[in-house]
Amino acid sequence: MRATRLLLCLAVAACGETRLTATSVPTGVGADAILLRVPGAGGVARAYRAGRDSVLWASIASAPATEALIGFDEFQSLVLGRGTDGNTYSIDLRLGSVETLDSAQLAGVVRTEGGSVFGLDPQGSILRLTSVGTWRWKPPHRADEIVPTPDGALIIVQNGTSRTRATRIIPPESRVTDSIDIPASSAVLRTAIGDRLWFVTDSGIIALRTRDLTRALVVRLNAEVTAIEATPSGDRLFVATPKRALRVIDRFTEREISRIALPAPALAMRIDPDGRYLLVRVAASDSIHVVSIGTSRVISSLAGEWRDDLPLVTPDGRVLVARGADVVHVDAESGRERLRYTDGANDRWLQVRWNGFRPRAAGLDRPVAFEENAADSAAAESALNAMIAARTGNVTSPPLPPPIEEKPRVPIPSGARQREIWSVSFATLLGEARANEMAERIQVAGRTARVIAGTRDGIPIWRVVLGPFDARDDAERAGIASRLPYWVFEGTP
Repeated sequence: MRATRLLLCLAVAACGETRLTATSVPTGVGADAILLRVPGAGGVARAYRAGRDSVLWASIASAPATEALIGFDEFQSLVLGRGTDGNTYSIDLRLGSVETLDSAQLAGVVRTEGGSVFGLDPQGSILRLTSVGTWRWKPPHRADEIVPTPDGALIIVQNGTSRTRATRIIPPESRVTDSIDIPASSAVLRTAIGDRLWFVTDSGIIALRTRDLTRALVVRLNAEVTAIEATPSGDRLFVATPKRALRVIDRFTEREISRIALPAPALAMRIDPDGRYLLVRVAASDSIHVVSIGTSRVISSLAGEWRDDLPLVTPDGRVLVARGADVVHVDAESGRERLRYTDGANDRWLQVRWNGFRPRAAGLDRPVAFEENAADSAAAESALNAMIAARTGNVTSPPLPPPIEEKPRVPIPSGARQREIWSVSFATLLGEARANEMAERIQVAGRTARVIAGTRDGIPIWRVVLGPFDARDDAERAGIASRLPYWVFEGTP
């Protein structure tokens, strides 16, 4: 028994600061938390695993002088930034390249959704900038706020003297799908999952459903609202007023359920992406107050600056905050410093969730057949069988021919090297015209994709491929540069 206790004590001591706590996320569970760091004056971007100070990745190209890091698209592995010159750019975490999205100057607040950047130009036109092109639309009346949603829609807010109008369109179409007038609003907040918009009015707070702009909630308040913040799921709303307390509103009961005492009135708030902590900046103080969502009380106060990018909460229950010339990583509850990034205060920071830096198992690199927009070979095969059954009825494949006797392989002479040939496949389609259209749009390093005709169970199919390439790495680079779903296979089609 004593030996068992001794082993347990030694195990706990050996864990040191890496042991799990009640707020920790075990390593390897879910997406990795990555800290992106870009020099404010421009230079090489770097990435760290949250909670580590060793550089995990560095860009090949230099980023321009940066005002802010504004978004991340995990599917295209693009970090979006805004330069001090007003231009927006992207950093590709796979290639390490840096590209300017467009030379258009965006005025005011810039919003992102996935790999798209939304903003207004000085003339009042709405712009959507992406890595493949720019969409521009001039609304009938100048927009005061634009809010993109995860379903691809864009909500345009126009403030009048007595009314606020919210209009919903789906770019690149400019046709209005829904609109609504509400009392004049002074602020708008979108939930993290994108299903609600919260508007602050003189009489309280109004919530609209983003899918159709219908009213979902109306909360009457008899006080001025200075700031609002919602939990990631949107189940609770935190409302700051000139009083020294936060009001907590439950979205489902549609009423105030509690209040959180503060040392001074709140000026700004920022939620933990995992919904555990709320960071609060209060008046007449340089401290950052940490509120526990679970207990609805202030659990610590941290010294540091309040900026657009910092402070932020990492999954290990710590806060990244700028102090002086450095950026430090401190415990949210104890305030104890764990890490220090020297001269980090002059840089711009962004936390993303992404598994792209994990080593890829060799067994995962297998060809996948795509049917239309199917995500995997199983779905593609099911879709193809359904189409065949709908057109010709339930038919079974003809019996397989007898196996061909494998001929003995001729040994390769010593010192000779067999030439490898690799190709990139983008899609397998049932229409030749669509395949040709897709192939014409795929151009990488001066090479254009081509269409290969074939059959599957007697049904004509057309494959869109690029190649051949002499090395697998060359084929992989071509697939990544296309910015389209692809898979690499050995040989020619």
